[in-house]
Amino acid sequence: MVGDNHYLAEADRLMAAAEQAAVRYGPSSQAVVFLKYEELIRLWHVHLSVGPAPGMRERLARAAAEIRAAYARELTVRHEHPTRVVGEDPLVIEFDRAVFQDRYAGVARTAVEQTWHVRDAEVPSDFATGAPHMFVIDDLGRLLIWRRRFNFRELIFGRAKSHIHGVPVAHPMLVPDRLRVRTAGEIVLIGSPHVHAIVANTKSGHFRPPPSTETVVRDVCTNLFSVPGDRIDVFTVGGLSDQEYAGSTHRLVEATP
Repeated sequence: MVGDNHYLAEADRLMAAAEQAAVRYGPSSQAVVFLKYEELIRLWHVHLSVGPAPGMRERLARAAAEIRAAYARELTVRHEHPTRVVGEDPLVIEFDRAVFQDRYAGVARTAVEQTWHVRDAEVPSDFATGAPHMFVIDDLGRLLIWRRRFNFRELIFGRAKSHIHGVPVAHPMLVPDRLRVRTAGEIVLIGSPHVHAIVANTKSGHFRPPPSTETVVRDVCTNLFSVPGDRIDVFTVGGLSDQEYAGSTHRLVEATP
């Protein structure tokens, strides 16, 4: 119970800090998202211990809604991007081979060796639950999670310290052979050795998956971890419909024959 009170006290502190940050920096600021993410994880830890206590579900839903609203308002940058759509049912996104060879190929095998291919519901004893990890769901539907944990500051403000031999780690490094995914982003697993709740996003600057891939994350995680849908939070970026996404020149281009 002491642990529960600790997590709840931290969640209260983070909620108050997020309210102050929203006034100072705006409701969609990175500071607010960072604080609300931390609050949400603390709340799921409380839920893990005490279950759906009165008011807890409402507070969880409110924290998730605030993160979702901030992500929906997040602006995208318009520029050429080395990705393309190579499949539509299911949607498959491919990263450019030449760009990958130039930037990431030299250290990709090391990244693969450090990646957990999730095959069943049991979490490895050496995996850091409650912390964000980079993940992809590849074109074959496999969930691949890089074992190195990030802190939440890195998740929100960028993985500046995440390198392998000086090369910044990126999602394409987890799928070096085919460079194809159905979605990609960051994921937090709560609970061990079996997962109680999941918080994920599709915030991949390299693959830039569209909003509809939220369903891919939910389906794969539900099947692998047997986690009910109401204990899975997935956040998408930009607030675009799939039609707007497909028509935006700064995102994916259709594959040409």
